[in-house]
Amino acid sequence: MQLRVPVLTMQVQQTNLTLWPTHVSFFEAPVDWEVNRQLADEAIAAVGRDGGVRPLSAAERRVRGILEKSAAGQTLKMHLFACAHAVLGQWAQYLDPDHCENRALVITKGGFISTHKDSREGDLTCVHFLTGGGAGQPVNSVGTPRFVIEDPSRYFDEGRLPFESRHGYSVNPRPGLSVFFPSHIPHNQHPYDGSAPHVQVVANFRVNLPVAIEERLFD
Repeated sequence: MQLRVPVLTMQVQQTNLTLWPTHVSFFEAPVDWEVNRQLADEAIAAVGRDGGVRPLSAAERRVRGILEKSAAGQTLKMHLFACAHAVLGQWAQYLDPDHCENRALVITKGGFISTHKDSREGDLTCVHFLTGGGAGQPVNSVGTPRFVIEDPSRYFDEGRLPFESRHGYSVNPRPGLSVFFPSHIPHNQHPYDGSAPHVQVVANFRVNLPVAIEERLFD
């Protein structure tokens, strides 16, 4: 079969756009920050596991309200609120100071987190890593366990054309690294292959925007 290629016989203007606009922010606290180790130990003790032969279930690995349980948790909570203010910039005035849905996740060997989004818990999501092997490595690399922020415009199992980029943005966890992104963005965690548990904190913040602000901004 002969392929017919159309010939442009007039002046034509072409515009190409990369249509996945979102805002992702990284904050890197010191790797040896004692708060990370203290909270990781608290979370591991709370789930009663320091390893094991099977991965913890989704219910077993959660420690809800970890940021309210100790002085270390309160310190991290203040730090994450400060980061959230920096992310929002001029819109930080609408950040709810009383809303911080939070939980620690203790991930053991073979454990993973399926693709999901946190928009029921908040508007701005933070994942703060208490452990991880990414110290000294770029945040966007293949780590264990790799954390992935996915492109929300397509299903994860759909194919892509040669000129399209990867479906998601990979983050290499390391102690003290916080990742902030809109809560409606899907994300997941690849299977963990380490021996000691990996621990991270998820915090969701609420942004109470004024009524009809979208009409004022975009109409």
